[in-house]
Amino acid sequence: MFENVGTYLQQLSDEKDISIELLKEVIASTMELALKKKYGNDINFHIHFDNKNNPTVYKGANVVEEVKDKNKEISLEEAKKLDQDINLGDEVLILVDQVEAFGRIESMVAKTTFFQKISDLEKNIIYNEFKRRENQLVNGYFQREHKGTIYINLGKTEGELQKKDQSPREHYTVGDRIRAYIYKVQGGKDDRTGKEIPTKILLTRTKADFIKKLFELEIPEIADGTIEIKNVVRQPGLKIKVAVVSNKPEVDPIGACIGQKGIRIQSIIKEIEGEKIDVVKWSKDIREYIAEAITPAKPIRIIITDPEKKEAMIIIPDEQLSLALGKSGYNVKLASQLTGYYFDIKTETDIKENPELLKDIVPLNQIFSDTAEEAETPSEETEVAEVFESNLYSLQGIDEAVIKTLIDNGINSIEELYNLSAEDIMEKTNLDKDTVDNLMLVMKDVVEIVESEDEYETTSEEVVEEIEVYECPNCGSSITEDMTKCPKCGIELSFE
Repeated sequence: MFENVGTYLQQLSDEKDISIELLKEVIASTMELALKKKYGNDINFHIHFDNKNNPTVYKGANVVEEVKDKNKEISLEEAKKLDQDINLGDEVLILVDQVEAFGRIESMVAKTTFFQKISDLEKNIIYNEFKRRENQLVNGYFQREHKGTIYINLGKTEGELQKKDQSPREHYTVGDRIRAYIYKVQGGKDDRTGKEIPTKILLTRTKADFIKKLFELEIPEIADGTIEIKNVVRQPGLKIKVAVVSNKPEVDPIGACIGQKGIRIQSIIKEIEGEKIDVVKWSKDIREYIAEAITPAKPIRIIITDPEKKEAMIIIPDEQLSLALGKSGYNVKLASQLTGYYFDIKTETDIKENPELLKDIVPLNQIFSDTAEEAETPSEETEVAEVFESNLYSLQGIDEAVIKTLIDNGINSIEELYNLSAEDIMEKTNLDKDTVDNLMLVMKDVVEIVESEDEYETTSEEVVEEIEVYECPNCGSSITEDMTKCPKCGIELSFE
């Protein structure tokens, strides 16, 4: 049975990609198991391999004065014939006649056990190999389909691409190349029973991690960490939104992902059968992030209505409502998933016709560019929304929350603020000293003191510069002609 085993082991090693040493261990354990079934478990057998990997079997026998069991004992006299240096109590190895030892039954036991162990070993090797490749891309070929599940030939084994992990855009025939993401490998030994669990390699082409890996593959800046993917959301077959940020100021994250003439992003789009991808810039400023996420729509204003519940109102031009919503509403749904905020989409008309929507949130004239005209002819809408434009919003470098605190405490204009001392401001508003000191410094740059030329006047008059307020075309914040940058979003300004 064991003739030319060395040649067979080499062939098996090449075929199964299992090392010779591991196969020799399987052969040795298989032969020992068969021999012990015949001679008893209390007998020691030793399997030695020659330089051609052919096995030789030895039986261990204890050296005793009087032999009582020929299977496991040998007299000192007989042992001396094998080794002159042997002593009582030592173990001597006796060559076993393999033809005599392995009869038909023992050979069958050895053969069955051997192939069972090789099968288990192969499964274990495949499981360990693919377990190491979990969360990576893998290439294979369409092999067959059964009840919606596609079985992909991965070489040594096959992977499963279940229906839920397939994009509706994609259809395959036998032999088609398929790239997928290994998201889970089942198998190994059951901790409770100790039995081997069949290896199952679960693949996906729909999960966000699959898209991330495609970006890493096509965009070197993502692979080396220069650009970081903050989040990926997807409606398979329709649209993907990817939020990216650059860890180096000089690298444009959007440009790097798109590539020259769109070559990089087109490679990814081709892999996913033409599905649309929006690459947006991630920002710490949640309003800026939401404005990017809702692309291709361009919102007029974004209002965080409840930071704790993560709720925001997005006001957009009427003609861009369909862009904001997207096909079947998936654009706004994906933007919400991307940012983690719940959105309330409103158009300009919605706000103008129902100003109570913004009651206690924000004045209308901080949203629309034509509110200056509306303010001149007050209507019921403006009364309900308490619309007015305070020139306090023109104070560059002062946080909007501080201005709101001033207005809430009856300080509605630069004139009123200038006529108060630092102590008065702190008393009326409970603002801290550092904030008030900063206010006073800003006031010096804004307010001009004009001496009266009237000879009968003995005191000077304090005159406040007339400041015309505009709206930032990017974020909707209040701006003035003396500004070169928007204090909120930082966009360059020009009043030519």
